[in-house]
Amino acid sequence: MQPSKAMKRFTGELGEGQSKPMRGYLGNMVYGIATSHSAMLSEIGRALGEESELITTEMRLSRNLANRNMDEESIRARYLGAVKPFVQDGVVALDFSDIRKEYSKKQEWLCGIWDDTRKEKAQGYWLLDIEAIDGEGRHFPLWLEPFSQNAPGYESQAATVKKAVRIVSEYTGKDCAWVLDRGFDGANYIGILEDAGITYAIRQTGRRHVITETGEKKATADVVSEMEAPHIGQWHYSQKGREYPFSFRYGSAIVTFPSDGKQRQLIAVYVKSRTTPLILLTNSLSTKPASLLRFIIAYFKRWGVEEGIRVVKQIFDLENVRAMSFAGIRRLTLFAYLAYGFLCLFAKRLGKEGIRSVLKLYKSFGETPHFLYYRLAQAVALALLRAGP
Repeated sequence: MQPSKAMKRFTGELGEGQSKPMRGYLGNMVYGIATSHSAMLSEIGRALGEESELITTEMRLSRNLANRNMDEESIRARYLGAVKPFVQDGVVALDFSDIRKEYSKKQEWLCGIWDDTRKEKAQGYWLLDIEAIDGEGRHFPLWLEPFSQNAPGYESQAATVKKAVRIVSEYTGKDCAWVLDRGFDGANYIGILEDAGITYAIRQTGRRHVITETGEKKATADVVSEMEAPHIGQWHYSQKGREYPFSFRYGSAIVTFPSDGKQRQLIAVYVKSRTTPLILLTNSLSTKPASLLRFIIAYFKRWGVEEGIRVVKQIFDLENVRAMSFAGIRRLTLFAYLAYGFLCLFAKRLGKEGIRSVLKLYKSFGETPHFLYYRLAQAVALALLRAGP
């Protein structure tokens, strides 16, 4: 399928149930972001190539950023319905990111953030990101939402996560393994995941106290230090387009939380390149090596999800978003998320041979990279520009 036809089909399906003006606006914005690789209204307007003056186009796009006639919940639901068949047994990663607005002073509800890349405090907006990876390594964004602790109606990070998890988990199925980093090792987050019927693996710092099978209360790091790791596993990591295999040892122990009396399981993973073991906490109580290995591999795959949020922030220039209202920031982020989602769905439906064909549109050096979405975004943009909106 040609990218232009796929784009029209994609935005047409998302826009079902919307008013005619909002269907057209949705199509314009997703097409414009996918083509211009920018969340700036002026660049989106240029990509649309309308006969009217650019300022006229930009004012129209800006005015509709806050149009209440657009039903965002319906659009999200339709998108999640489209990716549902591909993520039923995948790995789902949930994490926080951010939009850094270093020089902005007047954008609405700016808040303090932690820039993990630069390891420093900054101002901007938080991002909640949920993304899935299927068995073939294909990515599917499931949720991308900016939030600010200074915005009216804000409750907490946990409340923001709870809402997103409740909605997304209805489409991911019960066979998915959700993986989360150390910041989510808290009673609130564990309760949110378990209430949603999710099977998870959360990385541990080693300081959480649990009750062992012998009835002793110990920190998870101490439990792991006494744990046997008789099983051998293998995986690989990717660097500069190449894959490097490595092996690891692993084992597990059933523990009980003193706060609620529930049993959960600790998994310890020993990799030669690491001085300390990787510790995971899961609510799965299966001690079979294959079951443990599933969660370990799922967590290793989580590191690849970080590339997904980089696509949205770098390819679509999300950190350069210049809407003044917080509602506008949220809606532009939604459109960028949908543009990335289009790329992922398009790649999945094309298959390997179809992807190779489309990538030929964007001449580049070397073979198809392991993480193909940067190059695919360039090729699809060229195809969309040639076909027109």
